[in-house]
Amino acid sequence: MKCIITTGDKNLISGPINQYQMILKQELSEIINSEEFKELKKEFPEIFLSSIFLDKTGWQFNFYYNNKLITFFKESDIIKTEESEIYEKNKEFEKLNLDEVKITLEQAKEVSEKLTEEEITKKIIILQQKQVPFWNITYITSSLNVLNIKINAISGELMEQKEENIMKFKEPQ
Repeated sequence: MKCIITTGDKNLISGPINQYQMILKQELSEIINSEEFKELKKEFPEIFLSSIFLDKTGWQFNFYYNNKLITFFKESDIIKTEESEIYEKNKEFEKLNLDEVKITLEQAKEVSEKLTEEEITKKIIILQQKQVPFWNITYITSSLNVLNIKINAISGELMEQKEENIMKFKEPQ
């Protein structure tokens, strides 16, 4: 299934870089040029951007190195970090190439929000890479359904769509 994102006669896929993309690239540049990142890069030259996560406070940039993930984010113009071990030792991480991303967050949300008629109460948005960059969007709805949607960030193609009730995640007593 292919989703072509349009508004009237205008095809948005080849549209200009929007506000989110400019902010993303600017924040990434600030992080890469920060002393914190430069020190880490010196010690671990193989470090690479693996995903970007959007939360209530803004973008979080996840970098992979030495079987660890370190998250960089800005808080009041100060670069902060959080490090975590990788629990799935065989999990492969791919380098996220922002220059390949053509579908904006707004375009991905426009497609994904049409896939449910329920009220969305929580959104989890990740930009990551597995062969191609993709938007991994998860919605929790008012009826406790979890809708996970993956949209190719180059073409806008709907790659995957899954929906389950959150009660199915509960382990048997």
